[in-house]
Amino acid sequence: MTKTANRQPLTVRLDPDSKRLFSEQAEACGLEPGVAARQILELYVQRLREGGDYIQTLADFSHALKSPRAG
Repeated sequence: MTKTANRQPLTVRLDPDSKRLFSEQAEACGLEPGVAARQILELYVQRLREGGDYIQTLADFSHALKSPRAG
């Protein structure tokens, strides 16, 4: 069985403005919002599997978001 066959739904609640912003930004990149959310969570889980703990992984993601963007 493939990984996609075993996927389980996860519900995330956002306030309407945050949901709209996330959806608009995902769609501007050519992604459906659900796909974009799944990619973020998959990256997080990958980091956890590599030995990170939840809090450290969150801190690392936060630090990465604060880093200057290339370009």
